[in-house]
Amino acid sequence: DQSKILDDALQVVKVQTYQMRRCLESNKLMDGLKHCSTMLAELRTSALTPKNYYELYMSIFDSMRHMTDFLKEAHVSERHHLADLYELVQYAGNIIPRLYLMITVGSVFMAMEDAPVREIMRDMLEMSRGVQHPTRGLFLRYYLGQMTKDHLPTAITTSPHSPTLHDVDGPSAEDSPQGTLRDSAQFTLTNFIEMNKLWVRLQHQGHSRDREKREMERKELRTLVGSNFIRLSQLDGVDLDMYRDLILPKVLEQVVNCRDVIAQEYLMEALIQVFEDDFHLRTLTPLLSATAQLDPKVSVKNIVIALLDRIAAYAAREAEDEESRQARELAETTDTALTLSDAGEPAARPSTVRGIPSDVPLFEVFWREIVQLIHARPDISMEDITALCLSLVKLSLNCYPEEYDYIDQVLEFIAEKAEQAKLSPDLHAPSTINNLLALMQEPIRAYPSALHLLRLRHYGTLLEALTFSTRRAVARVIVEKIIQNETYIRSRLDAAGILGYCQVLIKSPKTHSGPSVAHRAPPAGASPRFTDKRSGGRIPSSGLLNDEDYAEDQGLLARLIHLFSIPEDSDEQLQLLIDTHKLLVQGGDFVRYTFPPLVIRSLELLRQLFHQHENKGEEWEQTSSRIFKFIHQLVVALIDRAEQNGGCELALRLFLLAGQSADEYGFEEMAYEFFVQAFTVYEENISESRAQFQAITLIIGALNATRMFGEDNYDTLVRKCILHSSKLLKRPDQCRAMYMSSHLFWRQFSGDDLANVPDESFYRNGQRVLETLQRAMKIADACLDSVTNVELLVEILDQYVYFFESRTEHIQASYISGLIHLIHTNITSVEA
Repeated sequence: DQSKILDDALQVVKVQTYQMRRCLESNKLMDGLKHCSTMLAELRTSALTPKNYYELYMSIFDSMRHMTDFLKEAHVSERHHLADLYELVQYAGNIIPRLYLMITVGSVFMAMEDAPVREIMRDMLEMSRGVQHPTRGLFLRYYLGQMTKDHLPTAITTSPHSPTLHDVDGPSAEDSPQGTLRDSAQFTLTNFIEMNKLWVRLQHQGHSRDREKREMERKELRTLVGSNFIRLSQLDGVDLDMYRDLILPKVLEQVVNCRDVIAQEYLMEALIQVFEDDFHLRTLTPLLSATAQLDPKVSVKNIVIALLDRIAAYAAREAEDEESRQARELAETTDTALTLSDAGEPAARPSTVRGIPSDVPLFEVFWREIVQLIHARPDISMEDITALCLSLVKLSLNCYPEEYDYIDQVLEFIAEKAEQAKLSPDLHAPSTINNLLALMQEPIRAYPSALHLLRLRHYGTLLEALTFSTRRAVARVIVEKIIQNETYIRSRLDAAGILGYCQVLIKSPKTHSGPSVAHRAPPAGASPRFTDKRSGGRIPSSGLLNDEDYAEDQGLLARLIHLFSIPEDSDEQLQLLIDTHKLLVQGGDFVRYTFPPLVIRSLELLRQLFHQHENKGEEWEQTSSRIFKFIHQLVVALIDRAEQNGGCELALRLFLLAGQSADEYGFEEMAYEFFVQAFTVYEENISESRAQFQAITLIIGALNATRMFGEDNYDTLVRKCILHSSKLLKRPDQCRAMYMSSHLFWRQFSGDDLANVPDESFYRNGQRVLETLQRAMKIADACLDSVTNVELLVEILDQYVYFFESRTEHIQASYISGLIHLIHTNITSVEA
């Protein structure tokens, strides 16, 4: 039982620690060493699992500090010399206690002045080879690293006769017994190599059926081996040359030669995380070359991605620091510019950009190695390929944001791979789709404007190869970025490019084509990374996209259209709107969302031209005519394509809006035609009674706002209003529409408007006002419901009072008095 064995061992440690401390306090060193040796003998066990062995080790490690403190004090006080004790402890009977005691004494001795540090280091390394049991040997060497880490020599030699840096076991670079930094690096590297060998051998302990258990135990011990990297990185004085010429080659050689998947994966990732970013930047080629030589079962993707992400994060931090540094330098330059006349030379050009040395072809190195890696491993999955390319894109955007060709290279490569794997289920796996989505969204996130995407020639190519849900998510992010930043699109080419990316949003669900079915939902498990603003960056993951989802897409497109603007060239602006119409017409009945913004933008263009042309000549008339014809085309198409989804009511409103604009700018015939079209829509397409009442109310209101109609055209339109008012289904609707029509015969104009009215006589006809109100009263009298009758009469009374106050000569006080009397009579009858 592991618990019992561990408890018994810990109890022995506790007792022996107590006895050791008593002896040391009494200056009985020999007795103390005996108790210490007995305590250390507990580490000889093979019965404990690595996890429990580690607990026992830590308990003993804590107890050993009492011995180290005593040894240091005894040497300083000259009661015992550490050189003698170092020889003495080697007579211990068992090898485990002997080596632990030797390392304990040796590490304390290394901290003393004039100690033969180099010789002690070599001796401890050599003696540690005596323990080859994987677990016991691993912890022994871990103890060696822990005890010596603060006492390693850091002196740097400049001797021209120093041996090659690759010779780890060769003679030192300097004859000093205290050793040098190079000796420390060699010591730690040798310890690492031996620890890794023991760690790898651990997999062969025990029965084969316990293989998975041993792998878990090995993973628990990996930090012991990785601690050597921390020791190397913390050595004071390790520079790029030493790392490149001594440390990295030996580490990579051991990693490649060990041929163990767990060891190779962990050690490569630890190497990347521990050492400085600048070291990695200068040693990319050997590092990536070694990665390609790893065991085929090793997840090379994770290793390369870790390196890419590390450098990308470094570049991002350096970019922020660079901006603040440039601001400070600019301020300093401003302060000192007046004092720098002939003295000195201009400062040298910075050798780094975003922390990346100018002489390091970072992207090219990674790109070459990744492509070679993919070609060397034909079985590599699309998930791994897309993950590698995603990290490479992040690196490029952080380090070289203006190098569009770098991103384009990656996009082209992925598009080719997607085409080759279009029939493979691997391409449609959730993880692959998530990687592709992130790959497409990364440039959108990184660039200040979504228009930068148009410089990527293969962005659209890859987009077309993706699934429907992915294309939709990407298109939404593009549009949202443009809307959020209020990025105005100033050219037809840019507009066509952006709308090309948004084809998935434009097309009707019935017309979609591509690598996936139009209505297909994201694959199971893929939903967590699908972007959608409504769900905090995720796309709906269950069921088919419904009309509400598509309507929201069209709402985004409608907002996008308002950012299409070429103010300096009205012809180009009009052509831009026409081009946009040709693309949006593919939206089927969803044009009810996208055509109205086109109409509004056209009317805004008309207003812009009106203020630009001081002399309203032939050019103004021709351009205005083109715009009005385009508006007419849009609204007619809206009726044809969205008749069953509220398109007719919307078309009527747009016709009235266009008619009012035409009237405002003096185009009577155009205005008349638009009002006629509005009546046509009313007569042919609107049949529901409530919708008819709302429509005729809109027509009356719009006609009441006009000012440029001649008598014939105006009279025709007004008669139509009265006719349709009288034919409404419900009496109250007829009555209200009729008394509203009376205002068409008594128009109110301001001074400016009155100056532009050709002849106001037919706009103010008191007799027809009276006749219309009387017809409204007859309709109200025909209502059988007494309460409704009274309500309508009161509303008509309001109209009489209004016209009386407006000095309409045919509306006399006697009519008002009679109507009031009639209302009182009807109220009395209702109360009765």
